[in-house]
Amino acid sequence: MRGTHLTKILLSILISLVLFAVPSNIFMNHVTIEVKAEPEVDWLELARTAWNYFQPGVGLSSRGLNYASISWRYLTDWDLGCYVSALVDADILGLVPREGPMGMDDRIRRVLNFLATRPLHPSGVPYGVYNADTGEPGTSGPSNPSDAGRLLIALYRLKMHRPDFGNYIDFVVERNGFKSFGVSVPNNGFYSYFYAHGYYLWGIQTKQVADALGLLRTIRSRGTVDAYGVKLPFVEITMEPILHSIFELELPEEYFYWANLTLQAQINRYKATGKPTAFTEGGLTVPPYYIYEWIVDIYSGGTFTVWNPSISGVSITPVVYTKAAIGMHAIWDNNYTLMLVNYVMKTKTPNGFYEGVDENGNIIYLMTDKTNSIIINAARYALAKARPLTISAPGPIEIYPGESTRLSIYINHSLPLPVQINIASPLPGINVSAEPTIGTTPLNVTLSLHVANNTRPGTYTLTMKAESVLVSPAKTNLTIIVKEPGYTLKIKALDACGDSAPNVTILLGNLRGVTSREGTVTFSHVNGTYMLSAMLGDIPVSEPQIVTVSSDTQISLRLKIYKVLINAKTVKETPAENIIIKAYAGNQYLSTARTNSSGMAILKNIPPGNITINAYTSDGKIELGTWSITVRGDVDVVDPEIVVPENGKIET
Repeated sequence: MRGTHLTKILLSILISLVLFAVPSNIFMNHVTIEVKAEPEVDWLELARTAWNYFQPGVGLSSRGLNYASISWRYLTDWDLGCYVSALVDADILGLVPREGPMGMDDRIRRVLNFLATRPLHPSGVPYGVYNADTGEPGTSGPSNPSDAGRLLIALYRLKMHRPDFGNYIDFVVERNGFKSFGVSVPNNGFYSYFYAHGYYLWGIQTKQVADALGLLRTIRSRGTVDAYGVKLPFVEITMEPILHSIFELELPEEYFYWANLTLQAQINRYKATGKPTAFTEGGLTVPPYYIYEWIVDIYSGGTFTVWNPSISGVSITPVVYTKAAIGMHAIWDNNYTLMLVNYVMKTKTPNGFYEGVDENGNIIYLMTDKTNSIIINAARYALAKARPLTISAPGPIEIYPGESTRLSIYINHSLPLPVQINIASPLPGINVSAEPTIGTTPLNVTLSLHVANNTRPGTYTLTMKAESVLVSPAKTNLTIIVKEPGYTLKIKALDACGDSAPNVTILLGNLRGVTSREGTVTFSHVNGTYMLSAMLGDIPVSEPQIVTVSSDTQISLRLKIYKVLINAKTVKETPAENIIIKAYAGNQYLSTARTNSSGMAILKNIPPGNITINAYTSDGKIELGTWSITVRGDVDVVDPEIVVPENGKIET
């Protein structure tokens, strides 16, 4: 056949045939269930920022006591309770190390040492205010039932969280005379309901405490007031005690009924006025410096009023306090609360959050412990109630005795959470390990599995658990099927000349393998009757045959794979030396050869059928011609004419 170029070469082509095989690959069928949601609020980031307030040199003194605000280096027992409660949640969230200066243990000891040694009022109770730098009283008056009750709740949480400090905590509670406040607890709404729990938790059960704790039993009999179309009970209502109660106490379901009504009243006010509403208490940078925003004001009988203990009602623009906005979103997580969070996000700084933003958009440039502590409480609460962890793992795993494998496990959550991986008690004859065993979601875990040689065939169940202190654990069962070991079948693939045939795909039933350089492929764990065939790329190079394996077996497989001998000459009958010859079957590349000084080259791995042969100059840059030949296995020499220029120059 004539080439398409203007040059010719005489090729004497000797044709013969060869076969080869492909090693078996076992693929596991993975059923992946991945739940990945991008949270609108990064709760851990909010908590980290808020925790920065409680660092030495910011909102924490060298004594380890918190400042009520950066500009007022004193604290009440309410302030100290906020810090202790934040400390518990910071530990849960992994924000504070256990060891080292200002680690968790050091911070706890500093607080308890202060409570164990601080001067007390002559009446045997704490003073109302202490200097956070010196630990000395900052006022001559005693504390009060609300501050004491709030601190008692925090100390109880600390004792439950760190029982190793339990005896010391018991001592400071007894030493500070808190129980004497139990007879002075009022019963006027959600504030007293919250801090009365402090006395109850420590066994201080007075009539006054019981009455305050009975709020939910009597609340419907106290009358109602209309707050933008919502009938609210006529008791003190503002968000501060509601947030603290939900974040720090175990509450009956009915509590959330009233909390939900309180939220609805604030949403309705926003719809009616266009003013973002999250009423609570907080500081100001101008007189009167501290306000209570009442949703229900039992002192004036109104709703949505602003009040100061010294001057009662005040005419001042209400503030959307940061702690209320973020705290409400942690509980309700709806479009309204998300709007509130976005509204106050400009209060975020590297050292914590400012107090809030008033309804006119002005930032309250005051940084306090109460705001930043509630944000930490809110983050822990939001993470705890978030959707559960998810585990995606392989479907049933088939493995033979003596084999090992690795599995990919994916642990995920809608939020980045610290997790620990635990594997149930080991299975007999099956060794399992995970890497890593701790990390943060989303987390990829590699499970290494080894089955001992003497493991009995059968189905085993491996239980894997992902745990986080923040949410409920997730568990999955992995099914491991240990199969009968079977036998080994070794196949030696030979070409038509009897030489080894590498890179041939061998099909054994639904198994496949590729022959090695030596032309061999081994199938393990086979037992029974199989259909055996061979392919060179996409081209069949053997007739299908039946093979029965009932013991370890070796067979040879002669294939329809040939060698093509090329004798390349110029038109002057001189050897065409150093010519590159390539063979193709359609678009499938087969082999390459280069002519020697005698113009000879051997193309290997040539299957039967129509074969295209291309010739190139020694550098492969110039194509000298293209020829088609038919390989049948019964023809020794194919002799097409092509023209090759001498000395590398193309003749016209």
